[in-house]
Amino acid sequence: MINTTLPGYIQAHLSGNSISYGFTDTMYGVGACLAGFLLPVIAKFINKEHLIFPLFSIAVLLGVVLVLNHSLALTAGYIFLLGSVGPAIRTIIYTRTMEMVPGKLLGPLVSVWNFINLIFQFVANYSVGRVMDIVGPQWGFMIYASTMLLGILLFIGIKNRYRA
Repeated sequence: MINTTLPGYIQAHLSGNSISYGFTDTMYGVGACLAGFLLPVIAKFINKEHLIFPLFSIAVLLGVVLVLNHSLALTAGYIFLLGSVGPAIRTIIYTRTMEMVPGKLLGPLVSVWNFINLIFQFVANYSVGRVMDIVGPQWGFMIYASTMLLGILLFIGIKNRYRA
């Protein structure tokens, strides 16, 4: 959803150009790369499951902040943080799955997850595009924040069910 929202957000909402977009988009990748290096270090000190809720919460907060944001310079920092948070969540979830699911079932499970994810991405990205056309590109980040809030609720629900 970030890839769908960001070009219009930079151009229409922040009056930026293609260079601004390119730099900001690159910051997502830099954040993801940093998360890849830092997550294993942090996970040595903090239980991975205890990181998921705060990471989702940060993503929700950043989505809301981006809706309200009017600074091109700050946007690059916010997108950098989203790049750090999103891949970290995905890495933790896949790591926990690999620890819990037997190897013979991992391939089929991940393929079903990826299939569901592709359907969800199609619907979410189409929705973001329509919302951007109707009310403005910054509202794509509100859909992103809502999706992350849904992720928090799913995580809590699954965690509570798993404990039971």
